[in-house]
Amino acid sequence: MILSKLLATRLFPQTDPIGRQIRFAVFRPYLAVDGPVFTVVGVAGNVKNAGLAGQDDPEYYTLRRNRDEDWSGHCVFVLETTLPNSIVAPWIRTRVAHFDSTAPVEIEGLTQSVSKLADRPRFETALLGFFALSGLVMAIVGLYGVIAFVATQRTKEIGVRMALGATRFDVLRLITGEGVRLIIFGGAIGLVAALGLAQLLKSLLFGITPHDFGTYLAVTLLLIAVALAATLIPARAAMKVDPMEALHYE
Repeated sequence: MILSKLLATRLFPQTDPIGRQIRFAVFRPYLAVDGPVFTVVGVAGNVKNAGLAGQDDPEYYTLRRNRDEDWSGHCVFVLETTLPNSIVAPWIRTRVAHFDSTAPVEIEGLTQSVSKLADRPRFETALLGFFALSGLVMAIVGLYGVIAFVATQRTKEIGVRMALGATRFDVLRLITGEGVRLIIFGGAIGLVAALGLAQLLKSLLFGITPHDFGTYLAVTLLLIAVALAATLIPARAAMKVDPMEALHYE
């Protein structure tokens, strides 16, 4: 018998399992009797039967001739080779047909099999990415619209300030300050909400935790950069306001 690492750790904690023996109980109607004895000859890696994001399952492997159950149903054989499927597939079908010419044979590379397991998480991630990108675009458009509207409403004020000696840099700082305050306020609310809702996305994550510091930092910096860019466009337009035109603006 070969045990998975998880099962070997559970059955023989802090002990070398190689050479140890395991006896199974065979359950008959109203009776449990001793079953065959197996000797552990190796330890294999853990497997995930519930998908790539599932937990490791304890497993054991024995020869089929040592099993009592009928194995005439679905069987899986793993062949390690460096040759492409187009060369190996005909040879496999010929060997199987030698034993049973009616047995259906499905041949697939390990990379393809693993890729199929990731199809659903990949689709869900792409869908979430699309909605996230849509939200980012709407945030950019909304922020730009708000800052542009504020700058337009304050055109007369800007003209008065410039007529009284305010520089273009002062106007830039005035308009940009409105956007920075919105960025800080909205960013704080968004960060708190993201931390609170991260657990809902835990089942869709693989290889990272729901509170990955690098991801939060990268997204936060991206949103700040985008928001500042959306703020600077109307702010630069406000810098070009002519004081005389602004004073006559209604």
